[in-house]
Amino acid sequence: MANIRLIKSVIDKLPTPQGNKRVEYFDEDLPGFGIRVTESSIIYFVLCRVNGQLIRYTIGKHGVKTPDEARKEAREKLVMMANGINPNREKALARIRGITLKKAMEEYFTSKPLLREGTKRTYNCLLHLWLSDWMNRPLDEIGKNDISKRHLKIASERSPVAANNVMRTFRAIYNHAQEISDGTLPENPTKRLTQSRQWFQVNRRQTLIKEHELRVWHDAVKKYSNPIASDALLLLLFSGCREQEILTLQWEDVDMKDKTFTIRAEIAKNHKEHTLPMSNTLFDIFNRRLALRENEWVFPGQGSKKNLTELKRKEHLIELKRAVEAVIEMSKVDFCLHDLRRTFTSIAEQEVSYAVLKRLLNHYTGNDVTAGYLIISTEQLRAPMQRVTDRIMKACLIKETRGKVIPIRA
Repeated sequence: MANIRLIKSVIDKLPTPQGNKRVEYFDEDLPGFGIRVTESSIIYFVLCRVNGQLIRYTIGKHGVKTPDEARKEAREKLVMMANGINPNREKALARIRGITLKKAMEEYFTSKPLLREGTKRTYNCLLHLWLSDWMNRPLDEIGKNDISKRHLKIASERSPVAANNVMRTFRAIYNHAQEISDGTLPENPTKRLTQSRQWFQVNRRQTLIKEHELRVWHDAVKKYSNPIASDALLLLLFSGCREQEILTLQWEDVDMKDKTFTIRAEIAKNHKEHTLPMSNTLFDIFNRRLALRENEWVFPGQGSKKNLTELKRKEHLIELKRAVEAVIEMSKVDFCLHDLRRTFTSIAEQEVSYAVLKRLLNHYTGNDVTAGYLIISTEQLRAPMQRVTDRIMKACLIKETRGKVIPIRA
């Protein structure tokens, strides 16, 4: 570090440091004004204490700014800093003042490269559906009263679950924007919901299809007019997979020779690739789909759709949603798609060990050290998968039997 005259003729003659080295020079006439020289660039900056804390403010590149322009800006920032104002904070505040909810959401997605595409679509759908009038509104203009009123509005028009999900999504995006703005945004307005205890208490759904209901459910599914949707429902039940894991299956994920199918890491909830063996029933379902193959998707959509998708907005009811409603109507068994995974789990728990069950469901082992040492191969899952399938098939095919009625003689 040395003091020199920061003028163009002097700066242009400075030696260039090699590699990752950098050298700093300060101006002889204006204390705190300096340049940082590296192999690739020369940067103007000011360095000064603000309320006891040493603050560095970057002005810009030499060549983009002239020494006179940089000196003028340096004087302005040094005056601010002498008055106890941090120019970095002011710069962040000026930037964040104009950031809209839409822009904040985009930056949130960019900062989360491991966030699944399905999660991004869900967040995007929730915000555009329920907060569409806020998307181009600056974040710092969305207040606590706005949050409170909109939360109650969504609950009354849709459901408490939807209201909570929308506000949790907003909270995550706002927190990220606040973090990158160095705390210049106001307090997250969703805190009002916690302070006023306005969050809705929603118990985790515990519903499933009981074993004695499986026969009428299975009959209704088989009778449904759309075989693609029918097979999708059956595959969800007999595999225990999540709906998006099945609906996004491509034929390149399926090995009919080895009788296995793979859930890709970017689709799996825990971001881990998950390969499952096919039981006899699962193999039959895949065979039916293969015989009627239309494109690269195991479950192709109708018309222009690439694959069969599930959207929960009423104005976009499509194949699988219609199938669920039709099966409920025919069988009188009320269920949702995730109930099929719970049904599989409930039956599997009676047939296989806990370690095998976790492996079938691709559940994260967390801090379970012992589970971390258990290496269960796909082939080792084949027999357990078949036992679970046999138990489900038995329930699906058992018919009600009645005793022989003998008339009573007079």
